Amino acid sequence: MSTAVGKLGNPEIGPATPIGSVRFERRLVRLVFRPELPALVFLCILMAVFAVSAQGFLTVANLQQILVGSSILGIIALGLNQVILAGEIDVSVGSGLAICAWAAGEVAVAHGGLLLTAATALGLGATIGLVNALLVVKARIPSIIVTLATMYALQGAEEVFNAIGVAGIPGDSRGFGAGTLLGLNMGLVVLLGTFVAVALLMRHTPWGRETPAVGGNRRAARQAGLPIGAICVATFVLTGLCVGLAALVYIGQVAAVQSNTGSDLVLPVIAAVVVGGTSITGGRGSTLSALVGAVLIGAMLDGMSLLGIVERWQDVFTGGVVLLAVGSDVVRQRILERLVVP
Repeated sequence: MSTAVGKLGNPEIGPATPIGSVRFERRLVRLVFRPELPALVFLCILMAVFAVSAQGFLTVANLQQILVGSSILGIIALGLNQVILAGEIDVSVGSGLAICAWAAGEVAVAHGGLLLTAATALGLGATIGLVNALLVVKARIPSIIVTLATMYALQGAEEVFNAIGVAGIPGDSRGFGAGTLLGLNMGLVVLLGTFVAVALLMRHTPWGRETPAVGGNRRAARQAGLPIGAICVATFVLTGLCVGLAALVYIGQVAAVQSNTGSDLVLPVIAAVVVGGTSITGGRGSTLSALVGAVLIGAMLDGMSLLGIVERWQDVFTGGVVLLAVGSDVVRQRILERLVVP
């Protein structure tokens, strides 16, 4: 009797649902809830539009250029993604890139070599992140105020110390951005390596698993005994390290540091994180969101350049995409909540 019921199901409630079907439905629900899914769909649509309208967009050389050009943006976005997941924000990343690149460039020109140059960029980036974090956590100043002040302070320092730029960075100091590894541009290799490292941290460490909880509900996280202060400090320091790493890629690719480096980077980085699927209010997102968002923004800017759209209109379009992403994220979450919660 039990065997028959197991095969045919309970006659009062209808046939039993096959186990395979249940598993498929669960996987489908998880896929629909993936934060980066809308960005992936939009990326495919965007590439199809540009493939038709922008001559040369869908060539191998241009696609490689998009990926390489997105490397600096993507590295910083991977760090900023963690700050936003924790419910904070950092608008100083562009100025941080500028000052880290300047310091690393000066060391490279004066001493050469990769080790000291890398230590300078990474150390300065981590220090900037730590200062931001302590002001947010210990002084309890809102992160938007802290990082806005840091942004202007670093911009001022950049204008004082790097008024004419840094040129002639030697080849032995450019290992993070110049050359190839296994046929891949080094900037792209660094981006992929950073993605893997951050993804492993998020999946296999308590800090990674607790960061979205802090951003999603700060009060509940505090009641659960999570180390909120330490988690926030770690996210800002990680962002600083990513900024320093991006600075190394920058000087490797350009072989110089211009006086206006990073001045237009804040909006694209925030756009990459938000468009990729991470909620601007924190608590929801993934490491893949930042990577997908960076490639999407890179493809969008490249396509607009091929179409001859001037830079100021590119900024307008990027800002519009950010607003669209935030609005669609809110609508999407409400729809999914209605579907799941009766």
